[in-house]
Amino acid sequence: MFRIPGVDYITNCPICRHIKLRDDLIIEQNSRFIIFACERPYNNGHIIIALREHKSIYDVNSKTFSTMLEIAKKCLTVLSKAYTPHGFNLDIVHEPHLAIQIVPRWNGDASFVSVFHGTRVIAEPPHMTVRYIRSICQELGVRLLE
Repeated sequence: MFRIPGVDYITNCPICRHIKLRDDLIIEQNSRFIIFACERPYNNGHIIIALREHKSIYDVNSKTFSTMLEIAKKCLTVLSKAYTPHGFNLDIVHEPHLAIQIVPRWNGDASFVSVFHGTRVIAEPPHMTVRYIRSICQELGVRLLE
């Protein structure tokens, strides 16, 4: 694709857009990965681990993918302490931008509102998720990214 140097293009990739526009939802980041609270969470504590670079799972090596899974494992530990869920849904977004979504789940967490009205009531806004997870990381002495 032809690109004009110096022009900042708007992307349709929701992960890239989030990385560029939502600094307030970043939990932790380094030069390769970013962890942020989901802008439209399915449940309290819904976070996303993503590559900073726009690549699909087919464009990364096994070591990079394995590192993302290790990061997810650390996140599960922190989310377990923070929210005490009954379990988690892990979703791998394999393309166009590799990411792992982690959604804490509780028994019976589908309420009448979601069943009858097709919407969810989320008690915790995403910026509160960021503060809470950061405080739990500090309490546990855990860095999610090396």
